[in-house]
Amino acid sequence: MSGVLEVADAFDLIVLDAYGVLHEGAGAHDFALTAFQALREIGKKLCVVTNSVTHAPEEVAKRLTDMGFPIGGRDVISGRSLLPWFLRFHREGRGYAVLGYHPDVVAEAFPGTRVGSFDRDDLDAAAGFILVDTNMWADGTPEEVLFESLTANPRPILVCNPDVTCPYQGALSYEPGFFAFRLAEALPELDITFLGKPYPAIYDLVSKRFKGIPRDRILAVGDSPHTDVLGARGAGMKALLVESGLLRTQDSAQRLMECGIEPDFISETI
Repeated sequence: MSGVLEVADAFDLIVLDAYGVLHEGAGAHDFALTAFQALREIGKKLCVVTNSVTHAPEEVAKRLTDMGFPIGGRDVISGRSLLPWFLRFHREGRGYAVLGYHPDVVAEAFPGTRVGSFDRDDLDAAAGFILVDTNMWADGTPEEVLFESLTANPRPILVCNPDVTCPYQGALSYEPGFFAFRLAEALPELDITFLGKPYPAIYDLVSKRFKGIPRDRILAVGDSPHTDVLGARGAGMKALLVESGLLRTQDSAQRLMECGIEPDFISETI
């Protein structure tokens, strides 16, 4: 198919992934700018659901708007959007260490949490962890030290970004899900909660924000079978897989057959 506009009339809400669909890095895809504007012109409601959580939803909205995708903060939903709800089941995060590229911003938003580091004593003193991103995990040290601390004393982890990988500067990056799933495999009793796609809570929040729209009238557009397609279809929404991001240069039909995940629609770009 030629893109989202070919099927847009069948849906009341279009849920867009950001990275790999609308842009890669700081550069917007020209075809995405055209499609986004066209969807606005025909009156479609738009929402961005992203596993990019280094920045808060309001900051993501501003960055997208600056790129040419005008969207409001409440129409951007990520794992960080879910933190207030999930922290209610974790003593409001008291004593939890925030691990990420900008941990101070998250720690300031949730009194009781604190900025974490990868000093072993500092990790050992934490009551639990909020893993925001793994942007600075350039070598194996952060993962090794965290693994050692959790092996000695298992504690809960909230993973804001369940992505395993994403396209970055012509290669594929290691994202928080990659490390968290390895921890879960090595320490089966570990209490790990994933907040973003493909897990149900983030889609429940979409339905809450856009009340009255049946899920079969919502189309999710993304570039990852394991997050965008699996999550949307599991939530009762339709899914359009674009080949412009994660699967670029790959045989998408072969990848889909290997993982056994089938989108409703496939397009080269949005």
